[in-house]
Amino acid sequence: MKIIKKDGRLENFQIEKIKTSINNATLSCKSLLNESDLKVLCEDIKNKINTIRKDGSNTSSYEVIGVVIDVLKDDKFSDIISLYLNYKKN
Repeated sequence: MKIIKKDGRLENFQIEKIKTSINNATLSCKSLLNESDLKVLCEDIKNKINTIRKDGSNTSSYEVIGVVIDVLKDDKFSDIISLYLNYKKN
């Protein structure tokens, strides 16, 4: 699957980039996510995107951000959402 970046470029979808973004967003927070939390979040994000794009069509960076927010909320990490959004703005 490919991801359409904000500037229109196409890249291969890489869950590791999402993992890094979430981890970097929480660095300023006292309650960092552990490796197990990150693994579960990334698996849930990947599964949700695959469900949305089961036809194999491209996703977008905007859709991925929305999925990350939904998964953080569903997995009871709502306190990280604002950190993640602030990180993605930069």
